[in-house]
Amino acid sequence: MKKAILAVSFGTSYPDTLRKTIAATEKALAEAFPDWEVRRAFTSGMIIRKLKERDGVEIENVTQAMQRLEEEGYTHVAVQSTHVMHGEEYEKMLSQLEPFRLRMKISVGMPLLHGEEDYAAVAQALLNWLPALAEDEALVLMGHGTTHFANSAYAQMEHMLQEICDWVYLATVEGYPTLESVERQLAKRPEIRRLMLAPFMLVAGDHARNDMSGDEDSWAGQLKQAGYPVRCILQGLGECPAIRGLFVEHCRQAVETLATQGKLWGVGVGPGDPELLTVKAVRVLREADVVIVPDASSGDKVALNIAKDYLKDKEIQFVKTPMVRDKVVMDAAHEQAADTICALLDQGKQVAFLTLGDPGVYSTYMYIHQKVLGRGYTVEVVPGIPSFCAAAARLNQSLCLGREPLVIIPASHDQEDLIDVPGNKVFMKAGRSILELQQTLADRGLLEGASLVENCSMENEHVYPHFADLKEPSGYFSLVIVKGDGK
Repeated sequence: MKKAILAVSFGTSYPDTLRKTIAATEKALAEAFPDWEVRRAFTSGMIIRKLKERDGVEIENVTQAMQRLEEEGYTHVAVQSTHVMHGEEYEKMLSQLEPFRLRMKISVGMPLLHGEEDYAAVAQALLNWLPALAEDEALVLMGHGTTHFANSAYAQMEHMLQEICDWVYLATVEGYPTLESVERQLAKRPEIRRLMLAPFMLVAGDHARNDMSGDEDSWAGQLKQAGYPVRCILQGLGECPAIRGLFVEHCRQAVETLATQGKLWGVGVGPGDPELLTVKAVRVLREADVVIVPDASSGDKVALNIAKDYLKDKEIQFVKTPMVRDKVVMDAAHEQAADTICALLDQGKQVAFLTLGDPGVYSTYMYIHQKVLGRGYTVEVVPGIPSFCAAAARLNQSLCLGREPLVIIPASHDQEDLIDVPGNKVFMKAGRSILELQQTLADRGLLEGASLVENCSMENEHVYPHFADLKEPSGYFSLVIVKGDGK
């Protein structure tokens, strides 16, 4: 598991406030989560372009940052927004993250104002951090404002502030409340004779320097014209240590979501051709911390050979899965395999167990799957293409049509019991008894409609459209398809 935190901000073109706010918040995240790589992205295309054209500084947007993380092999990304609320920029960030969720584990930390407790914490942090008010002085905060419905957050924030200090007002540049509405409230409070202005924004950037504290058209200029002495605090919210701490706690929730107990994936790798792995199987294998390979002590590890191109630099562990009929021996091996896997899951590892074909069809994996599931761990099966589906495709024929039933038979166990059941039949893993099966089908008049595929989709594949053409024993991965009427 390669993990990163992507700190996403609207951005600022002022280097000094960037250092004191955005960079300071990113530093707080890095200090809180030393095992996580911390990266930066901005949502404002205008600011990204300005920094590049003016300063030669390249800042990635969310899509670019995520693409680079993916290219560098990061599989788990906690995305922490430094936006104030769930507004347009936050929603734009979410939409840009969406395409990557199919290939990466992503958890998103909430913006500054999310739950009711956030409003209370921000109000307390802000009033404790800003300079103390004089006896006849009120605080007016400048928010950005938006036409998005999330703009209502400003009214709630003002209410929380006024529960602590009655002489606090919050207005916005582009939404409601407006400066005019605040001026009307101030006019009703003649005891307020002076004002302190401060930005309710992460950074003290263009709005703070121009719209709040600029010339006579700024908020400070208008309020001075109304008769109030004004002092301006050019400090963004990101300069407040307690505010940065709230972002850290929001990010902690995202990190904990990603760093919880590991998960076991039973991955069907298909019948043999690496190109027959599903897209999901490839993604899971790439994201896995550890890949488990069954070891039956019988030579080549077929499932591993199929998936090897997707396992570069992966930790691979082998577990014993003896191919015996002694249930006690088998169960002991499965218990030991489950012990190995659970120890990895307890470390928070993402574990992928390779199995041929589909895990749900005569797979040793499912015995281990049930044991791990029974111990309370999270497990998931990733389906694979079953060998009989691949064999039918190789033969250019169907397995069943219309109302035709299909019977799947493990040839070395139950062929005598099930061969007379009506329907089309698949005899799996028939190699050990292949000639005996051939004779049995001939005796019942079914041989003419039988076909054989040995090592389907593997390099040493052999196809017999007419099973009767086989004259010598075949390998373990031999599969026979028989049409019910023998034709």
